[in-house]
Amino acid sequence: MNFNQTFFDVIEEQNILKTTKTKPIVDAIKSRNKISFFYSGPRKPAKNSVKPGNRIDAEAVALGLNKKGNLVVRAYVQPPSVSKKGFDKTGWRTFMVGRMSNLKVSDSKFDQKRPDYKEGDDKSMSVTYVTADWTNKPEVKKPRIVKPTVSKPTPKPVQPQPTEPQPVEPEVKPTEPTEPTPTELPQPTPQTKPTKTPTPPKEPTQPTPEEPKTQEPPQPKPQEKPEVNPEEDENKKLQESIKNIKRLMFS
Repeated sequence: MNFNQTFFDVIEEQNILKTTKTKPIVDAIKSRNKISFFYSGPRKPAKNSVKPGNRIDAEAVALGLNKKGNLVVRAYVQPPSVSKKGFDKTGWRTFMVGRMSNLKVSDSKFDQKRPDYKEGDDKSMSVTYVTADWTNKPEVKKPRIVKPTVSKPTPKPVQPQPTEPQPVEPEVKPTEPTEPTPTELPQPTPQTKPTKTPTPPKEPTQPTPEEPKTQEPPQPKPQEKPEVNPEEDENKKLQESIKNIKRLMFS
């Protein structure tokens, strides 16, 4: 192999590994990330046909050219991936990059070498561009155990019981001391003398002519005690004098 051929091979290799389709595969092989894709293999001849379908979580370990000059990927696959031959004998498969579509690189990594795996260049390829790097072990994250939180039962709201109204005591304000008021002694009520109404003078009864009245000598009347009222005393004297005059006239 001359120098010019080697130079062109290097340039071709760099161009192949940096395309939008091959670069994600190259990065997945180096970092050992699992890949998923849809593969539509050849259908003719029927003997060499491949069943089309999804390959899920395939572990790609090498990228290169096969003996026919096609860019291929060597990967280890398991169910639920689709396979015409099945996975009883082996899980190693070779896929043509041109027939791979809908490629997805997973965050999960593979950290063990599958049975029949051989490091270095793949002998089934004429040229091996990229192989898996086993020098760096990927960090295996332990599953985080989340303790179930026990929810405490929420207490039921306590309904307030009706309370009887408490009597409100009147506020007693302090009273200022007041000076004692002098008490008046009871005064004697003046006695009023009863006033006597003057009685009208009685008219003397005249004797009937049929019966001659016997003249009786005038009897001395008992002396009455003088009244306190001088007007009544005079009135009585006047009546007495009138009676005496009448007696004298009719006697």
